[in-house]
Amino acid sequence: MQLLMFITNDVNSVSPILSELMEKGIGGATVTDCKGMLTALNESSVEPPPIFGSLRKFINPERESGKMIFMVVEDSELEAVKDVIHDVCGNLSRPNSGIMFAIPLMWVEGVPRT
Repeated sequence: MQLLMFITNDVNSVSPILSELMEKGIGGATVTDCKGMLTALNESSVEPPPIFGSLRKFINPERESGKMIFMVVEDSELEAVKDVIHDVCGNLSRPNSGIMFAIPLMWVEGVPRT
């Protein structure tokens, strides 16, 4: 089994991804809000490092939080989930398109399997 994580700033892509996964019979995803390091530093009362001042111009405070989808998938489902994310979001090598990765799991409890 794998823990698949997908993080994106494109909040409009989340519902289509979840819908396609459900159509393929793949469920169990969790979606949460997230924000990147620069946004978190910008909102923090802690004095950021000196280089941060030059990076402030890249921060858009009006932008919504990003979204993180994470789910435990069978090894046999991994490629199908990746394909759905690519179908909806396109090539993730484009800037700001998202990041996706999977971590092998040694064991899992509480995840129903059919």
